[in-house]
Amino acid sequence: KAESELRDVSTALETLAEPVIMMRGHTITSVNHATLETFGYESKSELEGQGVTVLMQTPEASKHSSFVDRFERTGERRIIGKPRVVTGKRKDGSSVSLTLSVSPCATPGEYIGILYRRTEAEARAKAESELRDVSTALETLAEPVIMMRGHTITSVNHATLETFGYESKSELEGQGVTVLMQTPEASKHSSFVDRFERTGERRIIGKPRVVTGKRKDGSSVSLTLSVSPCATPGEYIGILYRRTEAEAR
Repeated sequence: KAESELRDVSTALETLAEPVIMMRGHTITSVNHATLETFGYESKSELEGQGVTVLMQTPEASKHSSFVDRFERTGERRIIGKPRVVTGKRKDGSSVSLTLSVSPCATPGEYIGILYRRTEAEARAKAESELRDVSTALETLAEPVIMMRGHTITSVNHATLETFGYESKSELEGQGVTVLMQTPEASKHSSFVDRFERTGERRIIGKPRVVTGKRKDGSSVSLTLSVSPCATPGEYIGILYRRTEAEAR
């Protein structure tokens, strides 16, 4: 099954117009056809097995290596999951301006890099546009959605106000997210997030769990919480689902 899924993923990546590079540590394990076209290579064998820095101009190469090494040692996402403008190096030595997004794979030490042909200004404008689209979509959800930076609430949707008995978003935005949790739920949540940021251990991240929420009037509400990391390091999205009394029992 794993081999079949891997073939499906490889086939899907091959059809993309953007260059896609699969890596193990600093070493290229696979590229798609768009990578060859963008960097002026004729066959995948010229790149597979090479260090990924063969596709980067100096000093971009040394910076990239140090960022990946730091992530593997500390879990600090200096570039991982964070699109950035890089100067690529074609086979003939010429430069190409690209936006690079590197994400870790399920297997530790393996990464996927996707490159986009656009300027820094274009990349920033696209990211801001996508953020606005996401915010609009989340606002329409019936479930409470909470955006966080670390432990701090940066944004909530209308369903959050209704569920927790608040009248305006300004009452919550800028507050610690534990204002919406009963004790000892609050201290446990904070320790789980701190551990994830230090070690990458997903004690609660990406795993739905039952929590006891705290309304503005101090009363309790039983909810199922799912927290996921965003592309920007240190930012998270939490989605809450109302549980019935029977489910809670």
